[in-house]
Amino acid sequence: MVVVRVIDYLNLAWRALWERRGRTIGAIAGIVIAIIALGLAVGAGQGFKSLTTGFFESVFGVNTIVLFPSGSAQLTLTDLATVSSLPHVSSVEPLLEASGSINVNGHPQRVQLVGVTVDELMQMYGVTSLSDALISGNPILQTGVVLVGYDVAFTNTGQEIIYPGQLLTITVNGKTVTAIVGGVLKPGSVGLIGVNPNTAIFMDSSSFLSEIDPSGVLSGLTIHVDKPSNVNSVSSMLQSLYPQDQVLNLSTVLSSVNQFFTTLELFLAFISGISFVIIGIWIFDTTTINVIQRTREFGIMRAVGFSRRSIPLLLITEAVIVGVIGSIIGVSLLVALTHLIHTSSLFGASPGVGFRGGFRGAAASSALSASSSSSVGISLPIPITLTAPYIVLLFIVPLATNIIAALVPAIRATRIPPAQTLRYE
Repeated sequence: MVVVRVIDYLNLAWRALWERRGRTIGAIAGIVIAIIALGLAVGAGQGFKSLTTGFFESVFGVNTIVLFPSGSAQLTLTDLATVSSLPHVSSVEPLLEASGSINVNGHPQRVQLVGVTVDELMQMYGVTSLSDALISGNPILQTGVVLVGYDVAFTNTGQEIIYPGQLLTITVNGKTVTAIVGGVLKPGSVGLIGVNPNTAIFMDSSSFLSEIDPSGVLSGLTIHVDKPSNVNSVSSMLQSLYPQDQVLNLSTVLSSVNQFFTTLELFLAFISGISFVIIGIWIFDTTTINVIQRTREFGIMRAVGFSRRSIPLLLITEAVIVGVIGSIIGVSLLVALTHLIHTSSLFGASPGVGFRGGFRGAAASSALSASSSSSVGISLPIPITLTAPYIVLLFIVPLATNIIAALVPAIRATRIPPAQTLRYE
């Protein structure tokens, strides 16, 4: 008997919606647009948050701290030994860099000579093998062999002027250093303390200290902590030892980035959520008009035996049907559109497209991966993250909005006396 009544309510609700199909289609279209707008907005915020978090974790690691001098302060190899002896410090790598110049076949340019280890260079490029960071040449970093940044090897027109095996003469700190080019690096990476890897020449740390700067003055220290949970305690010790210097806790930076994207998600959700308010107003208005237009119909229903609560139940059922149809279509289109964005090159999702070049900051500079064949232009992929709970929420919100919006007019319909409904024209 209960099943029959449910089916009866669904049939009556569907017939009422079909009779007013213009308004029904409009309400469904509004729900679809709202779901897609909110889904893309918040999904993009979550996607960029995940992308940035993964980028920082893969390149820097959440257990990394950077110490660099301020003003006239200096860091030396003695400081490297001091920091290495601190509790929970697993390793310390010096940051070595000096400005220089080269002139290759009539193409003079300023470069940065950077002393690194193989592990530092792989971490800088976010790869597990140094070969993956090269366009050409061999993954060799040893005495007398250097690796050249993309903008050093290629001109603005895309002409390659430096090749693996070429003898390179570098003028730095009033000295002339010669080295063999071991390989040319791909564009795009992350550099610290104003280093743009695309305009840098990398050599091994020991060669840098012996040939470029025997004084042992360091541009900074990269400290790796044994566990992420110990990062804050090591940061506190460094701040006590070097109160004049700057301690960059990358886990704190990552937290700040995540906080920014969380705020961005809330802002986008608020802007997109306005569409659900509009839907609620539409449903409220539609249901109110239905109550007015169907007053006589409701009176007849009451006269033939329908209970007082049958009328609001019927109106709410109509709102639920509209919400279910709109949610199914909206979520389906959102998933399909997300898949299209992730797979279509029109949205910068092709594997050979990305940021080209680098940009500097006060303490860090970064450039995202780029195509080796592209010399100019920016095409940033649009990452959209849709989790299962988020999709369920997008499905439920329109239903709840419709029910709440239809509730007040539906309750008002029960307060109309049966005699008055029968006399209504």
